[in-house]
Amino acid sequence: MKKFFFTIALVFSFISHAQKLEWIPFDWNGSNLGGKYYDKSSINIPVTLHNLPYKFNMQFDLGATETMIYGNSIKPYLEKHIDFKNKIDSTLIFRMENKINYMFKNLEIKLGNVDFGKRNIGHFYNFGKYYSAESMVNNEVKHIGTIAPDLFKDKVLIIDYPNKRICITTKIPKKFKKASFLPYKEKNGRIMIPLTIDNKQEYLMFDTGSSLFALFTTKEKANEISNDKIIDSIKTSTWGEHYFVYGKSLKTDVKFGDKVLDKNNVYYDPKNRFANLFKEEEIWGLTGNAYFFNNILIIDYKNKLFGVQ
Repeated sequence: MKKFFFTIALVFSFISHAQKLEWIPFDWNGSNLGGKYYDKSSINIPVTLHNLPYKFNMQFDLGATETMIYGNSIKPYLEKHIDFKNKIDSTLIFRMENKINYMFKNLEIKLGNVDFGKRNIGHFYNFGKYYSAESMVNNEVKHIGTIAPDLFKDKVLIIDYPNKRICITTKIPKKFKKASFLPYKEKNGRIMIPLTIDNKQEYLMFDTGSSLFALFTTKEKANEISNDKIIDSIKTSTWGEHYFVYGKSLKTDVKFGDKVLDKNNVYYDPKNRFANLFKEEEIWGLTGNAYFFNNILIIDYKNKLFGVQ
C-alpha cells in the first residue's frame, strides 16, 4: 500500500512539474510620436547579461532577425567589465543596416528569471542611446538591445498579452491546444501568418516590433481595401530613421481562419520604403500586436503553427 501511494505521488509530482510554465514578464513602452502619446508602442523584457548586477531591458521584436546589444548603450559596461568586453569575437559577424558587426560569443543571457544559457549575441556597433559611466550606479533600467526570434528556435513561444508575459516551452501545453491554429511560412526566423483580407488569403509578417499597426502595407494595397479619406497619421521610426505613415479605415473584413478580427485601420508609408521587403519576402505587408491585445498567441517554431486563444 505504501508503495502504491508513493507511486501515485510520483505521478502527480511529474504531472505538476511537466505542466509548470516559467513565465517571463514584459512591460509596454509608451512613446510620444508626432505629438500623440501611444501607451503600447513597443514591448520591453527584463534581461540579465553575463551575470552583471545591472537592470537592463531589451525590445521584444519578432520582426528582427538577430538578437543584438546596442553598442552605444552597452559601452560603459564594457569599459568597466573587461571580461564582458572580451566576449566580443571578431570571427563572428552579422550584418545590420548593410554594415558588418561583430558578436558576443557564448554570452550568458537571462530573460526575466529564465536562463537561456550561453548564446552568440550581436553587437550593433554605434547604435542606441548613450549612457554615462556615472549612470551605472543608479537604479534605472537601461534599454540596451533587441530580442529576436533566434532565441526561440525549435521551441514554442507563448505571448500572453492580457497578463503581460511570455513563456518558452518544448511543446504546446495542454491548456493551449484548443487555440485556433494555422500553419505559417518562415524565412530567417521571421514568420508570415495567413490572414483573409477582402476574401483573399494573404501572408503578412508578424512583427511584435510593429506594435502600433494592425495592418501595414504599400500605398497601393492600402487604397484597395480602405475608404478614401486619411483619418490618422503617425510619426514613427525604423532603426533611427523617422517618417510619417498614414491610416485609413477598412471597408472589408480581416480574418484569421474563421475568426473576424476587430475593426482597425490600415497604414502605409507614402514613399513605400518597405515595398522591396514585401516583394522579397512575398508578403502583403505587416501585422503586429494591435490585433491581439486581448489574446494569447502560441507560436510553435518547430512545427510552424500560429495559434490564437
